[in-house]
Amino acid sequence: MKRAGDWPSEGLETLNACPICTCARRRCLHAGLMDRLFGSPGHWNLYACDQCGTAYLDPRPDSQTIHLAYSDYSTHQSQVDDDPLQPGTDWRSSLKQAILRAYIRRRFSSFPFRPGDVLAGAMWLRPSLRLRFDGAMRHLPSPRGGDALLDIGCGSGRFLAWARAAGWSGYGTEVDPSAAKNARAKGFDIHEGPLDELVAAGRKFDAVTISHVIEHVHEPSALLRTARRLLEPGGYLWIETPNIDSHGHACFGSDWRGLEPPRHLQIFTPKVLQGLLSDVGFIDIQIAPWQPNWRAMAGLSLSTEPAQARNARLEELVGRRDPGKREFITLTATVPT
Repeated sequence: MKRAGDWPSEGLETLNACPICTCARRRCLHAGLMDRLFGSPGHWNLYACDQCGTAYLDPRPDSQTIHLAYSDYSTHQSQVDDDPLQPGTDWRSSLKQAILRAYIRRRFSSFPFRPGDVLAGAMWLRPSLRLRFDGAMRHLPSPRGGDALLDIGCGSGRFLAWARAAGWSGYGTEVDPSAAKNARAKGFDIHEGPLDELVAAGRKFDAVTISHVIEHVHEPSALLRTARRLLEPGGYLWIETPNIDSHGHACFGSDWRGLEPPRHLQIFTPKVLQGLLSDVGFIDIQIAPWQPNWRAMAGLSLSTEPAQARNARLEELVGRRDPGKREFITLTATVPT
């Protein structure tokens, strides 16, 4: 990893107020944050808005230089289970793929029964695995014939491949040319330009998913507004992003994986994100079912405190009982018919 240096001063923009509600009253959550994950340059201050609670960087990279934060960014590598329709590399991964295929077929119930579908029972015997995989499938409804899904920020197309196995027709957008190439190699139509180009072309989708993207963009409301315009009446939206009010942030502080400066320009509270969805016209905004993901986030956070094993057990209760303390804000919504 490269040592972080200074961000080009001409590539910084100063806000002096919350980018979501414009309130100038704030407190400093963390000062002098560095990118310990991928070594992009800079030292960053993260503030919490006194009015809405959104956390945001100030100053932050502007839209012309933000690419510097992604020069060594690598989260789109291929994985063994990128496509559940493909065989694994050994008997264990092949069995896992077979279980995933069987569960998808039964979960979305749009396929005739096959003897191999009995393997789906393995997921029902392990409720935590089933909850985690339902989250990975983004709590999609069962598609009707020909239903199309757009994944904004699709990476290498891993989720699109899973959605295809469930009967969805998948499309994606991606700004990383290497990741877009990998997604196209899986057979998907990937758009690398601005989302507004899809709107101008009259494209419409029955579902749009936005996984860990909104925290990266300079204009979150514009992203959500465009997503709404891309959806058919009655269309389904799924969105997930880190939660600044999470149990993990309270435990790890400046070492929490969800901060990721300077790529995460703002980090939301559940109430704020729900409000943004409502403001741009979404209805039926719901908190998605709980997923057991605290242990994974703890492993990715930069803490070696042995007490975290106890906190992991505690989170099983905290996350189930209080959605406001979960590691991620995961919401579903629809467009009015």
